Amino acid sequence: CRLKEIGNSGELLVYNYVLSKYHVVEAKSEAFVQMGIIAAGQAMSGGYDMLYKDGDKTIYVEVKTGEGNRFYLSPNELAFAREHADCYHVYYVTDLNTDKPKISVLADKFWEDERYTMREIIESIEFTF
Repeated sequence: CRLKEIGNSGELLVYNYVLSKYHVVEAKSEAFVQMGIIAAGQAMSGGYDMLYKDGDKTIYVEVKTGEGNRFYLSPNELAFAREHADCYHVYYVTDLNTDKPKISVLADKFWEDERYTMREIIESIEFTF
């Protein structure tokens, strides 16, 4: 799927960026299994894609890749972000298919920041019998 490939590319870009700054990064998402960075048993589905240490502090990173000013978080990702508000960062990757992709780090506690608008999109699946 093309969207999955784009997301994986964004995660790899951020992984390498964070690795260059902090030297040790623990990849946790399934994307890193698909890219051969971690083994299948090492992936963990959770509210983040990777983590690193900044001194004694563990920083959790969620990567979103897109264009424009819109991204989506799962309810699980937002719950994890709120739970770890002081150590959770969303890295937003744009211009991925250019010579100079951009990596932005969203504001801490972005869900409380008035510059961001949150709109819940609820999808339902109907079953009949």
